[in-house]
Amino acid sequence: MKKPLLVAIMVALVAALGTAIADDAAAERYMVFEIQHVGQDFIGLVPEGIRLDGHHTGVVTEGLNVGATSRSTDYFLYRHDGVGVMYTRGFAVHPDGVTIAMTLKGFLGEPMPGLLEAMFDPAFEPPDVDVSLHGAAWFETMAPQYAFLNHTVFGCVGTVNLFQNVGRITCRSLAP
Repeated sequence: MKKPLLVAIMVALVAALGTAIADDAAAERYMVFEIQHVGQDFIGLVPEGIRLDGHHTGVVTEGLNVGATSRSTDYFLYRHDGVGVMYTRGFAVHPDGVTIAMTLKGFLGEPMPGLLEAMFDPAFEPPDVDVSLHGAAWFETMAPQYAFLNHTVFGCVGTVNLFQNVGRITCRSLAP
């Protein structure tokens, strides 16, 4: 057998196997996280706005990794225009014992001029409303059964209620 033909056969086999694995996983390529805010470190004013580190625990309630528990820290910034900028790092532990690292970057809310100043009022309490969020998530793991996570970006949408300290985030694979 000539080398180009052998290479073509190997490429076709790898592509077919990869498609079969992707098809099996495609039905489950989303996750719904239910999160609880468990504390924060108030950093204070920085040139861009107010910085704080929010700490969260959570559980995956639907889709891929159901039952996984998570812990994360959001290195959060409220900008001067009232938009929240999320940069969250953490990990989830799957019920089968696999640990998956997580990174989420995105935005919380719509521009709300005056929010920054209002937060300095000692009587300030966040309103009891669901605030929308959107962003993207990346995951990393050495577990072969979840290896596709290492090269997939997830689009995330959800809501956070800052008064109740809870949130619900749905992340879906952007891979075809």
